[in-house]
Amino acid sequence: MNKSLSMYADMIFKHGVVVTVDKENSICEAVAVKGNKIVYVGDDAGVEMWKGENTKVIDLDGRALLPGFIDSHMHLGMTGQNAAVIIDCNSNDVTSIRQIQEKIREAAAKTPKGAWIKATGYEQSKLAEGRHPTRDELDEAAPDNPVQLTRCCLHMGVYNTLALEAGGITGPEMFAPGEVVVDENGRMTGLLKETACTYMWDKVIYTEEEFMKSFKAANDILLSYGVTSMHDGSFYGEETIGLYQEACRSRLIKVRMYNLLYHAYGKKKTIEWVNRFISTGIHGGLGDDHFRLGHVKILIDGSTSGPSCATTEPYSHDPNLKGIQLYTQEEADDIIIKAHNAGFNVSAHAVGDAAVNVILTSIERAMAQNPRPCRHRIEHCGIINEELLARIKKAGIVPIPNPGFFNENAEIYVKYYGDRVNYMFPLKSYLDNGIIAALGSDSPVIEADPMIGLYGAMTRSDKCSGTVAGQGQCIGIMDAIRMYTYNGAYASLEEDIKGSIEPGKLADLVVLSENILETPVEKIKSVKADMTVIDGEIVYER
Repeated sequence: MNKSLSMYADMIFKHGVVVTVDKENSICEAVAVKGNKIVYVGDDAGVEMWKGENTKVIDLDGRALLPGFIDSHMHLGMTGQNAAVIIDCNSNDVTSIRQIQEKIREAAAKTPKGAWIKATGYEQSKLAEGRHPTRDELDEAAPDNPVQLTRCCLHMGVYNTLALEAGGITGPEMFAPGEVVVDENGRMTGLLKETACTYMWDKVIYTEEEFMKSFKAANDILLSYGVTSMHDGSFYGEETIGLYQEACRSRLIKVRMYNLLYHAYGKKKTIEWVNRFISTGIHGGLGDDHFRLGHVKILIDGSTSGPSCATTEPYSHDPNLKGIQLYTQEEADDIIIKAHNAGFNVSAHAVGDAAVNVILTSIERAMAQNPRPCRHRIEHCGIINEELLARIKKAGIVPIPNPGFFNENAEIYVKYYGDRVNYMFPLKSYLDNGIIAALGSDSPVIEADPMIGLYGAMTRSDKCSGTVAGQGQCIGIMDAIRMYTYNGAYASLEEDIKGSIEPGKLADLVVLSENILETPVEKIKSVKADMTVIDGEIVYER
């Protein structure tokens, strides 16, 4: 056949297991890519017509080729900071308060007096002492520096005396009950939760150089996992929007970013910031295929593992605890209805069932007042019930669950929530009710590796104890892959251009180390990304 060179593909993949994630979940053998688009999906014989003398041929040799993973909820800046500029106190490596002190002491020896020392990642239940560190222990390690030590969930953290002074925090009366923890004598322990904790983030200084270093580190991590798109859960204020946009424009960040409009420095800042966006007259969706502004987001409660999420009934391990709710119904209604009427899609961090009820009620009221086409979502949507499930379906809301959390926390979930784990991140119930849910890692809360999320969706088991939290909500590999690819594109209203391997869609692809459809479930976490492709360009090879 005579064809001009311009008609041949730039790259073809053959001899593989192509998991297309199209409507029929078709499995094919070969794919051809030209420019930044997929031009052919089919069998090995058919792809040969696209092969020219300059075509790059990749022999999959039986490995799986998938659409690039879409992480529908994570924090790129924080992920990169943890990897590049913050002391890592992850519980996998740091198992005691003494070890945390040693890491901070080492940093203090290299840090000018008065400069911030930043650390993160501890999980108090996995420390030898079984508790949070205290301000006194941080003072001992770094008496001449303000210290921020955030818990792995990022919803709470410990600050030493100089840090509390830098933030002007003098006592618990400054914030809602329970947010500034005190000891039996009424003295602050240094542990701050929710709004008190995020208030302090505004005081901790990061340079532009540190931000850019963080962006690069996070991008490299995501590419190594086969993640080609991500939905970022927060900005560090106005000044970072331009930094993110420039990093995407220059391709320092190659991963496509869909940005939720939320201010990481807390409730007051978020409300002010969202109101300024609304006043401009712009709508969500502004941007391009690499950097886009998306849903307006508020944060209604805390975390599953803290625990600090807002529940209607007390926690199973403590009849006096029901978590922390940061917005009243009236406050949530005000910002959500206003954003909806301004043309934005809306979302909320809502983990406990009480928090999910708040955002659902606000969305229902917004849609009743102004029944326009919309695609609202709920971040995490951690604990629900049959009544909330029916309301989510009726409103057409996209939940963004995090099944990878079970890998870390299944045992403590059973302890904290009892039988409620049967409706915690309920993927099977979403499938049974025709609700489109998209998966997110919530990195850096856990690793951004999609294999952890897939494993959690299929097993819901704790990596240490083997405890299973809600066996009836386990799903199969094909459904889990769809939630980590196509459904992620759907959640950002981009399913027409990505999320599946079909002609005309963006050539965002991942080659896995094996045929994941035949990988035993207990070995899913060992599957690697061998190659990541964005816009038809190989951006990572293992």
